[in-house]
Amino acid sequence: MVEFLIKAKDHWMESLTEKEVDKLSKEEKEGYDSRSQKGDIIVVKPDNWKWGKCECLPDFVVVKVPEMNMEDGAKYQDSLVEDSTDINGESYQKLLKRRKYFYDKTDVDSSVSSLSNSTELTKEVVLTKITEK
Repeated sequence: MVEFLIKAKDHWMESLTEKEVDKLSKEEKEGYDSRSQKGDIIVVKPDNWKWGKCECLPDFVVVKVPEMNMEDGAKYQDSLVEDSTDINGESYQKLLKRRKYFYDKTDVDSSVSSLSNSTELTKEVVLTKITEK
């Protein structure tokens, strides 16, 4: 079994207006574009992981998946990157999003509303609720 730690709260930058985003510097804009968002799968841990005091509501929810092993679950904590080349011709990976996969926000909101810090679902159900950015 694995446990997904999922962001349950909007990033503070979600409240920026379009005008405020337009005023951001290039570096700030990159941070804005790559920020973690509600529903992002932050980390995947083995069954019965001892989560810290901050890894709970209202900031995070945990989804337990009994039929998934760590090898299969580990990919869901990846970042979204693209291969790029700098001005010197050196190759590097540019960070597009801190998290590549996100979980259905409606389910995250339901967990927050019901004050349920943890949910256990089948692998089949969880896979229908995960989307790649």
